[in-house]
Amino acid sequence: MKKQQFFLLIGLLVFGVSKAQDIKNTLGKAFTSQDSSDYYFKIAKRLIKTQADEAQYFFCKNARCTDYNQLDSAIIYGNRALKLLHAGNDIPSLLTVHNNLSKVYRKQGQYDKAVDYCLKGIRIAEKEKRENWIAFFNAMLSLTYHDFESYPKGIYYGKKALKYWVSQKEKSPDMISNALNAVAINFDDWDKPDSALFYHKQVFKYYKGKDTLYIGGTYNNIGNTLLKQRKYKEAKRWITAALRINDKNFELSQGSKDNDYYYERATNYTNLATIAYKLDDFNEAEKLFEKAYWFSKKSNNAEKLRDFYMQRALFNKERNNLSKAVEDQEHYIKLRDSVFDVQRAQTFSELEAKYQNEKKEKQLLQSKAEIREREIEIKNKNMQFLILGLISIALICIIYLVYRQQKLKIKQQEQEFELKSAIVKIETQNKLQEQRLAISRDLHDNIGSQLTFIISSVDNIKYAFDLKNEKLDAKLSNISSFAKDTIIELRDTIWAMNKSQISFEDLQTRIHNFVDKAKEVKQEIQFNFFVDSDLKERKFSSIEGMNIYRTIQEAIHNSIKYAEAKNIDIKVKKTGEQIAIEIKDNGKGFEVAGVEKGNGLLNMQKRIAEINGQFNLQSSESGTQINIIL
Repeated sequence: MKKQQFFLLIGLLVFGVSKAQDIKNTLGKAFTSQDSSDYYFKIAKRLIKTQADEAQYFFCKNARCTDYNQLDSAIIYGNRALKLLHAGNDIPSLLTVHNNLSKVYRKQGQYDKAVDYCLKGIRIAEKEKRENWIAFFNAMLSLTYHDFESYPKGIYYGKKALKYWVSQKEKSPDMISNALNAVAINFDDWDKPDSALFYHKQVFKYYKGKDTLYIGGTYNNIGNTLLKQRKYKEAKRWITAALRINDKNFELSQGSKDNDYYYERATNYTNLATIAYKLDDFNEAEKLFEKAYWFSKKSNNAEKLRDFYMQRALFNKERNNLSKAVEDQEHYIKLRDSVFDVQRAQTFSELEAKYQNEKKEKQLLQSKAEIREREIEIKNKNMQFLILGLISIALICIIYLVYRQQKLKIKQQEQEFELKSAIVKIETQNKLQEQRLAISRDLHDNIGSQLTFIISSVDNIKYAFDLKNEKLDAKLSNISSFAKDTIIELRDTIWAMNKSQISFEDLQTRIHNFVDKAKEVKQEIQFNFFVDSDLKERKFSSIEGMNIYRTIQEAIHNSIKYAEAKNIDIKVKKTGEQIAIEIKDNGKGFEVAGVEKGNGLLNMQKRIAEINGQFNLQSSESGTQINIIL
């Protein structure tokens, strides 16, 4: 009968395998099976036909190893899965593997890699607009930063996740409680117990009755916060309830010992052991610490081991078992040094100092030979420290020399760049100057000669013919005068173009020439031109200088032509960081508001505006004043 049952079982298995050629169904069995997982994974491996099949195989291997604490294998299978999933663009599986790898590295205490995989997952989720995954990764970041003791960041990411899950129409209690837990434990270890309890107790809004079997961690966390507040009996009730919930879940899962099984009990027993010794029950604490140690080791979680060693060190210190305390301290520091950038070991250093002092007192009672051996040992250690110090100094010197060499190289590169820029600038300026000279030559040789020809022609007409028509004679005289004025204007323009920079001293000389010509027409007018000595060498570009010159020229011209002024004063002064130019006459003035501005006034305003200056005109019966601020 038994033999028949055996062959029947074999037949069913063969029939099942032959029918179940669907690799996804086989992988599903491999993932969910408690005892036959390896068997189904072997079958699934033989069923691989495509790259997508291979990707799903490694995806399931990664998930299985993650859930059952096979961390190194989870990393290997996860990285293989990522390459294949990227090629196949399987977004849900891709996001899940990033989450699994982040979780594994967090357990190992490699928080930089955990954060890196979270951020990679967020980038994919953002690109694909998977907001639920973004929130999920934010919660994972919150937990990772908590383990790294960067609590403000942990709270920031936890609240981002919480905000998303609470805003959903169909709320997920699991996701909300996960985010609430992340925020709360950051507040707890940041020594803000009131905020921690506030967020922890909000979880109960979403879980009631039998559903509390899903939140054993919340009971433990509330107990942990109360423990830190030294409410030991109240804390014990919460943590004991958490342990009963975890045991009940273990029964319901039919004995499945996944990662959560070890992780939850590690924290439960560590907290209960701490409460026991705080209540002076050292024997009970000893037993609980033994259980906590076993579960912490099985959890493969750096944070749990760190918490365990820290609490047991404090327990041994309380019992005055200093050698054990120092041993636990060394485990704790070693573990912290492997995952943390900053050490917080003040309590442990005090414990070690006390232990060393007691050890030295005992050594003083030993024989002279032992003392001598101790002295030799100290000398050897000092020598080692001296050698280490010399090596450190040598390394610092080498680093400094490399740094200095690199700095000199960078400085040299900067100087080369500046030199090249200066050469390019000079070449550009030379080209511009050559263009100016070419244009000015063309103006002088072509337009100047043509204007001179016009003047000569007009004068020849006047002298060659006896012009009795006074109007025609006056008209020809006007044409000759206009051509002469045009030549003067042309020379001013050529003068400005031939200069790359113009100073106030240049302007003063040029304006004096203009004034001298003006005096030929109006000899009774008195001109005064004053420039601060500090400003004589002040340089302007040719465009700026020409605009200032033309504006002053136009102002003088208006005073001579319209104002019937006897005095015209031009003053250039320095006022703070600005330059003030004042052009003032004592003519008859005019009503500024009532006069329509002609081309002269508009041109003056426009020229000053072009060089970022301010133009202001005031006029009254006693004269007109123009103020220019540069």
